[in-house]
Amino acid sequence: MDVPDAKDGLAREMAMLNAVVDTGTASAFLWQASARALVLPERYTREAQFERAAHASAARGWPVFARKTGGGITPQGPGVLNLALCFTVPPGQSRAILSSYAKIVDPMRAAFAKLGLEAEATPVQGSFCDGDYNLAIAGRKIVGTAQRWRGSTCLIHALLMTDIDLEGSVAAVARFSQELGHHTAFRRDVHCRLADLMPPGSDTTGLAVGALSEAVSAAGFAAYAP
Repeated sequence: MDVPDAKDGLAREMAMLNAVVDTGTASAFLWQASARALVLPERYTREAQFERAAHASAARGWPVFARKTGGGITPQGPGVLNLALCFTVPPGQSRAILSSYAKIVDPMRAAFAKLGLEAEATPVQGSFCDGDYNLAIAGRKIVGTAQRWRGSTCLIHALLMTDIDLEGSVAAVARFSQELGHHTAFRRDVHCRLADLMPPGSDTTGLAVGALSEAVSAAGFAAYAP
C-alpha cells in the first residue's frame, strides 16, 4: 500500500497492533511512503539537541517522525518497502528475542530466495540502524529490523531498500545523527538495494511485494487491510 508519508504508515502499523491485541489474528502489512523522511525511536525525541536537529533536517527536505519500535535512525520514502508483522505469543511461551525476530527474518529470507538471492541475518558495521537481525546480501545491508511488545503481542518491522537514493539517504541520516551529538560513522558502501541485484529494468518493488506476500502468507500471517 502506498501511503502519503511515514507518519501515516507508522500510524497504520499501530492500528494493526491494536487489532491483533484484540483478535489474536497474526497479521502482515506492506507499505511504502510517497514522501521522504527520517524515522527514529521515540527515545531520541527526549535528547537535548532533538528539536534543533529535527528543524534543520526538515528544512533540508527530510522531516523527522518518531516510531514506537526500537533501533536507530532510518530513511523512509520512495524506494523503501516496509513490512510489519504482528502476532501474539501463546500463554506460557517466552518472548525470546531470537524467536520473535525469526518471525520476520525467516519469511524475508524465503522471499529473497524466490528472487534468487541469499540473505543472512548479521550486523553490518557502518550501516544505519545496525543490529544483529539486519539482513545482508554478500555482506551489505539490505534490510533493517526493529520490534515492540505490548503484553504478549509483538509488532515487528522490517525496512527493505528496493531502489532508494542511497547516497542522499545515508548522508541525511549521518548529518542528523551528528546534529544530535552522536558520533557513529555511516558508510554508503555497506548498504545495497534490491535494484542493484536484479536484472536491469526489473520492477523491483513489484517483485518484492509479490515474494514477501507469498512468504508471509505461507508463514501464517493474514494481510491487514487498514
